[in-house]
Amino acid sequence: MNKRLKGEFEEFIYHGEKTPFSFGTVAVVIFCVVLLICATFTKIDFSHPWFTFSGGDFSLTSRSYQLIPQIPVVIFTSAILGARFGAVVMILYLLVGFFVWPVFGFGGGVGYIKSHFFGYILGFIIASIFSGRILSTKYNLKNMIYATLIGVISIHLCGMFYSFVLGFFKTSYYAPSFGVVCVQVIYDVIFSFCACAIAIPVKYLFWIAMKNEPKRLKNKV
Repeated sequence: MNKRLKGEFEEFIYHGEKTPFSFGTVAVVIFCVVLLICATFTKIDFSHPWFTFSGGDFSLTSRSYQLIPQIPVVIFTSAILGARFGAVVMILYLLVGFFVWPVFGFGGGVGYIKSHFFGYILGFIIASIFSGRILSTKYNLKNMIYATLIGVISIHLCGMFYSFVLGFFKTSYYAPSFGVVCVQVIYDVIFSFCACAIAIPVKYLFWIAMKNEPKRLKNKV
């Protein structure tokens, strides 16, 4: 009896397989789209100790930062769904913002392509593919760090490059300072890695919904 129950339970456990196409996967995709939309309009204010150097001496001060957790959610989604369905989530988010509801950070509609922030949305798609493929090979600490760095950096590079292109054609221009970009990347990497780690137990849980029917049930049908 125990062996049979164990076998039935293991039918639902994730063993490194590719994400299958199922009604459960569609439900998880929709959930991730909603999660990304919520992250777009979420602002997390926090403070932490920070070392400063002034007058030849180091001092401990407090630093405040406001995080919009879009990028961590992108990495989280890629870790759960993989490259293929992770990219589907980003494309659906893009289509919703274009034709359904202004879910982007500063509005919506097709005209949003003239905004320099649109480059970051395109970066979401690229990051989901890169990070999803890295994590689909093996989910270990090395790949988690690699997927986080590649995902975060690709988003910021795509956003800056798109802004440069708009500036070249004199459509729009936005050029944050190098220091501001570095600070944003550091925070995005830290929180994206945490999101990647949280995705491990979440994927095991969601796998119950995403996995195809157990063989025992298929044989009965």
